[in-house]
Amino acid sequence: MSMFVKLTIAATVLVLAILAVGVYRFNMTNDDIYMVMEDGQVLQYDEAMAKADAKAQAKEAQFASREDAIESVVPSEVKPVVNASEVMLKLFSLNTANPFEVSLPDSHKAVVLTHFINVKQTEFAIGDYQDGEAKGRVLLDYLRITPLNFDPALEPDTQSDAPLQDDPQQQTMPFVAPFIVTNQGSGVFWYLGLFSLDYGHNRLQQLGSVFIGDRIEVDNIEPVYPFEAPFKVAVTYRERAADQPMTTPPSVIKTLEIGVSAAEIKALN
Repeated sequence: MSMFVKLTIAATVLVLAILAVGVYRFNMTNDDIYMVMEDGQVLQYDEAMAKADAKAQAKEAQFASREDAIESVVPSEVKPVVNASEVMLKLFSLNTANPFEVSLPDSHKAVVLTHFINVKQTEFAIGDYQDGEAKGRVLLDYLRITPLNFDPALEPDTQSDAPLQDDPQQQTMPFVAPFIVTNQGSGVFWYLGLFSLDYGHNRLQQLGSVFIGDRIEVDNIEPVYPFEAPFKVAVTYRERAADQPMTTPPSVIKTLEIGVSAAEIKALN
């Protein structure tokens, strides 16, 4: 057999082998594909995709149920306290008859927080209100209470020589905290409130509030450093896109800068 014939046969065999591999490759089914999951588990493609879809659906359902739970809270689902002063005792260790009151942003009606509730692993202090014909609830996300330090005594040139018990600036604690206002409608309106706690008189005063959004998720609240005049607080939250259905969790991340001082709070953007 001549060398040319041998080379021709070898080339033909090689081409056939390549074609066979190609045919096998392009005829692979999902059963031949495996994926490594986040937990290290190795699953077939179809099973892995089904598990991922189920996880996503469960997350959406959990978020939707959280919003529904906030809207549908009834007195039987909350844990009543002996009186409103128990809220001050739990949050600030103050034994006082003075309540924790949140002002409704539109009417400035004071709503006394009288209960505690856990909604999908988030703790709230809650109070009912009736403002004319409108009824609803205020829920304070007290685990996100963020103290603010406007005290000029921290500046070396302006340090106060007054004793602690005689210095009114040392007896107050300004702070911001997010709260929700619901009504008979479907809205879940989030606000950031500015408060001042007077330890000298065991009294709390709300100084104002800023609207954040409707049916959002607040992720973080922190002072903008360096925390100096003009003082700012940044609120990071997630909202839904314009075409995103309300049944899905909000996914658009936004940051709202809010101006604060010892006397007022206002939106900056």
